[in-house]
Amino acid sequence: MQQLNAALIRFVEQQDLYNEAYGLFKNHDLRPREQHRQPDVDERIPLSPELLYLYSHYEMMDEQAKGTLKMKNAAVEIGDAALLSFVAPEHLHRQQLGYRWIGINEPYEESASWHKSHVVIANYNDDPLIVDTAAPDSPVYAALAGQEPQLIADSLTDFFTALSILIEAARSYGGELKDEETYETKPEYLEHVEPVLNDLLGEEHTAHLFEYLSFR
Repeated sequence: MQQLNAALIRFVEQQDLYNEAYGLFKNHDLRPREQHRQPDVDERIPLSPELLYLYSHYEMMDEQAKGTLKMKNAAVEIGDAALLSFVAPEHLHRQQLGYRWIGINEPYEESASWHKSHVVIANYNDDPLIVDTAAPDSPVYAALAGQEPQLIADSLTDFFTALSILIEAARSYGGELKDEETYETKPEYLEHVEPVLNDLLGEEHTAHLFEYLSFR
């Protein structure tokens, strides 16, 4: 887990630097736990070694969710271009509703088309970010509404490294990544990050990541 640990440390560093300078949210982020502990996860949710490491070493801070029925989650900003919401492990079961489980009330029906090893850990614009808990290194997929999930990173380590690259570059542009007139992602930002992400993820995975984040 050394590589994942290093990737998460780098991610938190970039997240904190961005939030300090440009962040829109307070106490609503991903934070190292003071003490490692077994996460409170519904027994029906499979956890890969990498997800178990993430949830036992890090927590999702969400002050606004305290004392409410709201799902606790961490907000990860990539400039003004994207906001990813990472759900806390204790709410993972609720996060799977509409994907692995369908229906209005308990007992929910299990979807015949959903892979049981696929766990939705976050979303962007209500589109799911998925970890394959049965595959080595926990590959990460993303799915646009009504479409098949597309692989965006061969490992959870690569995914958090990619987020670090995107957030660090967003700081270089003062957090302003969208053109004010067209609302499209500034081409100079994409030209900045795309070669680095291609080297890390591969061109196909990078293209799927950009599509998922509405960068293109």
